[in-house]
Amino acid sequence: MFQFDSSPALVVVDMQNGFCHKDGSFARLGIQSDPTTIVPRINELLSKFRAAGLPVYFLKTGYKEDYSDRRGRDRQDRLEQLQGLLQGTWDADILDELTPSPGDNVVNKTRNSCFYQTSLENTLRERGVGHLIFTGVGTDVCVETSARDAYQLNFAVTTISDATGTCNESDHLAALHALRNFGGTASTSEVIEALEKLRDSNHV
Repeated sequence: MFQFDSSPALVVVDMQNGFCHKDGSFARLGIQSDPTTIVPRINELLSKFRAAGLPVYFLKTGYKEDYSDRRGRDRQDRLEQLQGLLQGTWDADILDELTPSPGDNVVNKTRNSCFYQTSLENTLRERGVGHLIFTGVGTDVCVETSARDAYQLNFAVTTISDATGTCNESDHLAALHALRNFGGTASTSEVIEALEKLRDSNHV
């Protein structure tokens, strides 16, 4: 039975127009994660975490106008030609269906890992967060990299199997299989059940 190891926080990874919207830069590159099934589950988790007064962190990829902070730059790179994922643009914005609330935290990143040159680790420590619950895209790229790094930083880690996604099912399942060694996985319903038990025990 799933339960929280310590004070949890929900982490929503890269649910941005550029990665997930049909008009986003990745769709124009012929690469897209279909968020149809996971958006409702992420929203359900957001609602439960907010109601319990637990922290929510939105991660998003956003680059400077000249892409000087992007790894492996290439002048012929099509993402740059499309002006994709630039900070402050629609492409870098979180999907409208998942708009952060005023109390949520939004962290910009420029690498697959949410911990690379960001303030996230310090923010989590200051908040007393010990268990990170990962949702979002892509399961095999930014979600997996961030979950692995969180595990190495001694956070308890759980990746939500039905609230994460990537470009195809085989890559999604392979990433979930790998993550069994980095905190493991759980379903949305299992996390919600654990939240309800936590709320009852704390009389939230």
